Amino acid sequence: MGFAKWVRERHIYLIVVILLLAIVYVMWLFYIGQMNVEAGKLYTQALTGIATLALLYYAYFNVASKKEEDIARLELAVRPILIWELESEKGGALFTYKTLKHPIYDFSATLSLGSNRLKIEERHLDVSEGSESNKYKRNVSAFISGNMGRDRSRLLSVAISYHSEVGGKYDFLFTKEVVHKRGDGFSFQHRKIISAKYPWQGEKTVFSD
Repeated sequence: MGFAKWVRERHIYLIVVILLLAIVYVMWLFYIGQMNVEAGKLYTQALTGIATLALLYYAYFNVASKKEEDIARLELAVRPILIWELESEKGGALFTYKTLKHPIYDFSATLSLGSNRLKIEERHLDVSEGSESNKYKRNVSAFISGNMGRDRSRLLSVAISYHSEVGGKYDFLFTKEVVHKRGDGFSFQHRKIISAKYPWQGEKTVFSD
């Protein structure tokens, strides 16, 4: 395992060394008369071109990696902490949310129950600390009761996206089971995160059981 890691970390240098040795070998064949001038030129130009492309790729890869590191460092410095919940209240349902540490921009939450969707948007969420009154609240009772049908329980999807102060976009997908209690009201159980996408990642992270 240690040798494989060493090779991965230094593969570009090994490729360049191999190509240089190949060029030296071509020159040696030409020197001892085993290769004519035209063939020597052809092989030398081809190997030089391959070595140049390998170095250019390595430089591009390093720049891209450095850019990802810079984005991650910048985002982590201003990364907001979003707190959200679905809560039962007086026989109804509230969707509450707030941000800690840093503000959020272009907040969007889409609640999906069956084939129906409810979208909630906020241009700007200011930092909320301490008091419960600082939470943002949306009454979603009508949406949930209107889409439960005859089912006692259904799976609700919650897709959330927002931007940080420096423009990085965050995307999350959650599920939560909605249980219609006997009489009035709902209870919300078994919250689960399905996927997450961060600004410094090229692909979203999918969470599995």
